[in-house]
Amino acid sequence: MSATEKQATLVTLCHTLAAQGQTPGVGLLRSKAPFKVTVLDAIEAIKTFNQQYQAAPSPADISDKEKISQLEKRVKQLEDALVVMESRLAKWGA
Repeated sequence: MSATEKQATLVTLCHTLAAQGQTPGVGLLRSKAPFKVTVLDAIEAIKTFNQQYQAAPSPADISDKEKISQLEKRVKQLEDALVVMESRLAKWGA
């Protein structure tokens, strides 16, 4: 795994932790990472996460119409994924 891939994995992990209501920190990030992480790598990942997190619009900034539109898109994606899974399951059962 390259350094760029590791950094991207760490930033994704930061987003996951934030979605779970936890504040990403060096110790937490190092303990949750699927590979050995140096303190400097963890700090860089958290810096990147903070820049992305501040740039993302907060849910309060999104209008109801935009929320509905996003949710409709997500439902469509999930329905499409369900169709694919059902077709694969049907092939296994046949």
